[in-house]
This record gives sequence, structure tokens and C-alpha cells, in this order.
Amino acid sequence: MRSKAPLALMEQLVMVLVFALAAALCVQVFVLSGQTSRWNESRDRAIVEAQNAAEILKGLSGDYEAACAACGGQWNGTMWGISYDEQWEPAENASQAAYHLLVTPVDSETALLGGASIAVYAADGELLVTLPVAWQEQAGDSGEVADHG
Repeated sequence: MRSKAPLALMEQLVMVLVFALAAALCVQVFVLSGQTSRWNESRDRAIVEAQNAAEILKGLSGDYEAACAACGGQWNGTMWGISYDEQWEPAENASQAAYHLLVTPVDSETALLGGASIAVYAADGELLVTLPVAWQEQAGDSGEVADHG
């Protein structure tokens, strides 16, 4: 009678291969979940920074120079930008920053309504978030808000 040992050995080998395949898939799932978690964390922080910039800009009625002085960054006359490092602290050197917040004025096409678009990018150019913002502008030098009613 022939021995059944080779058959049992083959069965054990197949089980080890199936286990190795399952373990490899689990490792890939954990790596992907870690990457997704880091991306979501970056996006969440980008939203917070965009909201902060929007609130400051609205509170200052669209005064980009004052907003730049309050939050930091640079205003070049057409765009306000802030660069951040990996820990979302303002970075001195924009070329070494991990994230960039850019605020661009937009024409609202409505009298006495100012607007801007806020975008946050990762250093590799990936867009994390965009946020439109609008505010009511002052009518003339008197400081009174115009009545549209």
C-alpha cells in the first residue's frame, strides 16, 4: 500500500500558500488605509485653514493687505498666499513648504459684493480643497453698508 504522506504534505503546502496570500492582502489593506488616513488628515486641516482665511477676509471686508498682516503670507496685488510646513505652521521658505493656501479675488458681478476663491494645494500640486468666499463691501467712505432692500 502506498504512503499518504506526500498528499498530506501537499495539503499543508497549499494551506501555507493561501495563508501567505491572505497575509499579503491584509498588509496592502493596512498600507492603503494609512495613506488614506494621512490624506484625509491633510484635507481636514486644509479646510480649517481655508475657513480661517475666509473668516478673516470677510471680517476685514476684503482688505487683502490687512488679512495678510493678520494671518501672514504674502500679498502681491493679485493673490494672497500662505505656505505651511508639514505641521501646518507658516513656513518662511515657500519652496520648502508642504502646503500652499492661495486666495484669489474674483468678480462677484454684483454691486457691493466682494468675492474670492481660496484653494489649498499640497507641495506636489494636488488640490486639497477649494472654498468660495463673499462679503458685503462698504458703500463709499462713510462706512455704512449699502441697503439693497
